[in-house]
Amino acid sequence: MRSQVTKHHIQQIDYIRAFASLAVALFHMGGKTLPILNYGWLGVDMFFLLSGFIICWSIPSNYNLKKAGKFITKRILRIEPPYIISIVLAIVSHYIFTKNYIPDWTNVLFHLAYINTFLNYPTLNPVYWTLAIEFQFYIFIALFFPILIKKWSPVLLVILCVATIWITPSVTTLITVFPLFAIGIIYFLYKKQHLQLKEALIYGAVITGVSFFKVGLAQTVAAIVALIILTLPLKSNRIVSFFSKISFSLYLTHDIIGSSLVVYLGTKLPKTVFFKGIEFLTGIVVSIVFAYLFYKLIEEPSLRFSKRISYSPPSNSSVSAMATASLPVQN
Repeated sequence: MRSQVTKHHIQQIDYIRAFASLAVALFHMGGKTLPILNYGWLGVDMFFLLSGFIICWSIPSNYNLKKAGKFITKRILRIEPPYIISIVLAIVSHYIFTKNYIPDWTNVLFHLAYINTFLNYPTLNPVYWTLAIEFQFYIFIALFFPILIKKWSPVLLVILCVATIWITPSVTTLITVFPLFAIGIIYFLYKKQHLQLKEALIYGAVITGVSFFKVGLAQTVAAIVALIILTLPLKSNRIVSFFSKISFSLYLTHDIIGSSLVVYLGTKLPKTVFFKGIEFLTGIVVSIVFAYLFYKLIEEPSLRFSKRISYSPPSNSSVSAMATASLPVQN
């Protein structure tokens, strides 16, 4: 039996994770009122495209529906422990910084199942809605990946994207932003040589057009920027690697820790531009330090547990070394 081989690390992914997570963090900690930084929310759309590519890339070529349970289990072990701990932190933060705060435990329970938005319950953290969409994408991939590597799958992706134009859920779901994920899947098919360059460009252009109409111009441009980064000949960089490593932890905790700190300092310091800058920088630094500690204590162990689950039993001659992707909204 042929053993699975370790897939090489894609440096470009580090750049997207680092840039997108920092952009979202800066946006929430004060960038909403600052030029350029007020577009930081578009980092979310970069993550969606990245997930479309890297989640498919991390799945072995012999994947079938019998492995769907293992795939979902790996994803749960990867994201759930950090997610649950961040929920606890969010509740503690609300209790500290909000007068007379009483947790809505029903809402907390719905968060654990990623269904709070479906039931019109508010999010405990402004980034949690994206995790719900990511989890919906995991379910989609678990069920449909064997089809996505078929020769006719790009046509199916186009049909699904076009269909989303007429499907308008009352809440944001995977359907709302599916074209962004689909662009990433098209790039995956090209990288795996399921598509020729000309075919990838044609299908990608059609889906991009649908995305402009369905998702929005700015969101689609952000996703295309991420796609361009994936194609660039980028080299390893220590700083980029560091921020890529902590990207999910930073994404989960920056608003809970950094934004809360910025707001608190704003009530204690003079209302001047200088002190607002101090508040902003303090929030950023504290968020990064906390994210690193969160990564080492919570996320890294979760990643190790996830990697212990192999899609195939080890052979007598070798042990499977297939690694799962670690996305910030994702994974």
